[in-house]
Amino acid sequence: MHEKHSCRVACVGGDFGQGAGMISPTRRRFLAGSGAWLGGAALGFGQSGRARTVSIFHTTDLHGHIEPTKTYDGLIDVGGLARCATCIRQWRRESPHSILVDVGDVYQGTPASLVSEGGMMIDLFNRLGYDAWALGNHDFDWGPEALEANLTRSKPPVLTANLERGGKKPGGFDGAWGKVLPWTMKEVGGFRIALVGLVTPGLPYWLSPETLGGASATDPAVALQAAVNEAVAAKADAVVVMGHMGWRFQDDFANPVRETLRAVKGVDVFLAGHSHQNQPTWSVDDVLCSQASYHGIHCGRVDLTFDLETRKLMDRRAFTLLMDDRYALDPAVMETARPDLKKAEEQLAREVGEVKEVIPGRGRGSKLANFFCECFAEALGRAKVPVDGVFHGTFGTGDVMPGKVTVADCWTLLPYENLLATAEVTAEELIEIVREDRTDRRSDRTLWPFEIEMKRDAPPAKFLHRGQPVKEGQRFTIAFNSYDAQSGGRRLMRLREIVFQQGAKRRTTEIDTRSALIDGILQRGGIS
Repeated sequence: MHEKHSCRVACVGGDFGQGAGMISPTRRRFLAGSGAWLGGAALGFGQSGRARTVSIFHTTDLHGHIEPTKTYDGLIDVGGLARCATCIRQWRRESPHSILVDVGDVYQGTPASLVSEGGMMIDLFNRLGYDAWALGNHDFDWGPEALEANLTRSKPPVLTANLERGGKKPGGFDGAWGKVLPWTMKEVGGFRIALVGLVTPGLPYWLSPETLGGASATDPAVALQAAVNEAVAAKADAVVVMGHMGWRFQDDFANPVRETLRAVKGVDVFLAGHSHQNQPTWSVDDVLCSQASYHGIHCGRVDLTFDLETRKLMDRRAFTLLMDDRYALDPAVMETARPDLKKAEEQLAREVGEVKEVIPGRGRGSKLANFFCECFAEALGRAKVPVDGVFHGTFGTGDVMPGKVTVADCWTLLPYENLLATAEVTAEELIEIVREDRTDRRSDRTLWPFEIEMKRDAPPAKFLHRGQPVKEGQRFTIAFNSYDAQSGGRRLMRLREIVFQQGAKRRTTEIDTRSALIDGILQRGGIS
């Protein structure tokens, strides 16, 4: 049993874990003082009156992680919702006036969560008494049916102001989508705290219209200002935004945090997500911002202190804590998750084949990339969606070494549940797609079974399909993963334009790449 430690800290606002990045000038000011605060006077207020603190506990980008995991830097045995729950229970004992929220990307990412299509995570939110959660982009990944089931399952409201669906806005959706609201009010300790949700506007650059179930992201600043205006009119004492967009050195298309907050008046706190950064505290103008990393590796807390007589918000403090072995695994969380964890463990251990020699997996045209493409084409063929080629890469896992191949290995090779999409393109458009991709030095996307040799601005010196010269204007049906077909996070914008032309007959299938890989290995008895 791990020793349980209190979550009290001597100096709030500091960085208590890995992955915090560079300390900004704002954070230096916070760290230099007696504590992290923003707005109002220090506690005591310099006047008569009693104080009351309302605490907001927040998680984000859990991605289905219940048990401890590791950081991107290799620090092991940290994080997971089970540890966050232990810390949250301690915080609740210390702070009776509290709110618990999550900032999105709740369930996609682990086999245990996939077993129940996210239901396990929502059940845990219900059991732990979350007050609200915001939609993240990955909460759409498994399609509208899975999302709608989880919306129905959720006891707390799901907050996302900047969505549109069928010409309607949050708060006016039908069916399961009716659970999605732009904002909600929580009365805690006698104070009204407005919670507003936002989703990253990057949705259409990763997810197909079919996967999004007809939903689309709208301008976050416009939606946020409208929600804040309503909350202020309802006499909110503080406005807290749960924004699934996060800290970057500079704003980008998916994380317009500075742009949004500078355009909106009336926000007191911004709880961030999406960018997987541990940023305990920073500010944008007069808004206190905080982000609690990813996978439950950090748990976040914001304390809002009010003057009981004037109801004025006097003090705002934020910090995050590293969820290491000081925090035991919460038994209630483990009890709820155990059936799905056990089922996932059994599935991951299942052998699907064997590798008898090293399979090179580095660079365009690697044997591993070609093997992926072959498996995808075969899966589409079995579904009566024949293709002439596949455009796909690896996820940088490198060479595959000899030995048994398990389902767990397939999760390592293909960590996302991307669907396969098809489109009809011309030879000239294929050249444009390949040329665009080759500007990305990190990419190893392979156009299979084509051979193409060309320099940056010159026509191809060689362009063959299955050994035969490709003719001018020749059309081919090509498969892509659904992420790349949407632009690959705006890295493949020309590809996106091409496949969304009416003549391309773009189609998103129900075949996911990992299942296609597993089927391909099973049919061959291994990777060869």
